[in-house]
Amino acid sequence: MIEITVLLNEDKLGLYLLQGTNKLSKFKVHEMLQKLSFLPPHYIMATSQKKPLIYMWNMSQDSSVQKYVLPGLPLCVAASPCGGYIAVGIDNTVRFWHLPSGQLIGTVSSHYQKISSLVWSHDGRLVMSGGYDNNVNVWEFHKLFKDQSTVSPLYTFTNHSMPVTDIYCGFGGFKSRLFTSSLDNTCNIYELCSGKILLSLEFPAPIFKLLVSRCESVLYAVTVSTEVYKVSLISPPEEDISKQMKVFIKCPNKITSCCLADEDRAIILGSSQGDLMKYSAATGQVLPFSFKSRSPVDDILTTTLPSYKRNDKPVPFPFQQPLQRISTGVLDQCSVLLKPTFEPVKFISDSDFLDLVKEAVKEENGPDNVSELKDKVGELSTLSEQLVQFATDQLLGS
Repeated sequence: MIEITVLLNEDKLGLYLLQGTNKLSKFKVHEMLQKLSFLPPHYIMATSQKKPLIYMWNMSQDSSVQKYVLPGLPLCVAASPCGGYIAVGIDNTVRFWHLPSGQLIGTVSSHYQKISSLVWSHDGRLVMSGGYDNNVNVWEFHKLFKDQSTVSPLYTFTNHSMPVTDIYCGFGGFKSRLFTSSLDNTCNIYELCSGKILLSLEFPAPIFKLLVSRCESVLYAVTVSTEVYKVSLISPPEEDISKQMKVFIKCPNKITSCCLADEDRAIILGSSQGDLMKYSAATGQVLPFSFKSRSPVDDILTTTLPSYKRNDKPVPFPFQQPLQRISTGVLDQCSVLLKPTFEPVKFISDSDFLDLVKEAVKEENGPDNVSELKDKVGELSTLSEQLVQFATDQLLGS
């Protein structure tokens, strides 16, 4: 596996693919781009700043580009983990397309101002949207395949007092944690299975980007200026973080983009002066990595590929159909095959689960077997204690 850094800037009106500091490819378009997104397994998407367009590149070809026309100016885009669907923020709505067929699956709208960020859960069941109305909505994707007139957010979080700038969803599906940041200097952490807020952190400056380690033990809050703050989620501060938090990384220029790299061991920061610098995620020290462009770095992302192979011969894109502007309400055969079949998972407490197990045992086997099971559990506990004692004696040599 090799790690590739995708760099977006206005210098060449396109993208750079970097392996370390070596340029692998350079994509050019005569258009100003603003947001990057990875489309599995090896495609990169970028939204246009001034036109209703989305561009898609195959990372194994320098000249291969696919262009999609949208019904409005795209503010952000996110692809599903399976790579079959995309969610696009247009004005105050989120629209979903099925890429192989180009069909518009549905449109949801619960924000009253523009969309600022979109993210899918890692199992593809949920889509989170943040907006300039300070709200974060959680949508169940499978409901778009039913009656769309009744689709409403699973949750609406209204804890922020200023526009939402970034959203990160952890691993675990409905049991994952949701991280949000805002220009009100705060970062909130929610539990998706209950919809409760777990933690709210206040920083000395507005936050525009969140970086969270894969095991969700460390959070890096990147400010709109030049600072990066580090917070341990294993033992988060109990008091006001804005008074006791020290700057973890101080960038010489204004930070315009950032991402984690090297399996979360490094942080890459892009600046308004075109500098691309790498810092240690453990100590905050500058690492021997340097890349310079002639214009601000608008966006960065990193992805790992099994191998990087450049194809000189043109390879057709798997998604050739244009994106529909109006939902037909009828899915074709290709869409039906990929239609999600899952339903939302309902969680119960441990005590309720034990009560259900006891009732099931009584109904199935009668009260006599319950006492027998208790006796078996006691025997197993005694045997376990004997095994522990035997292992201890062997290790101590007694």
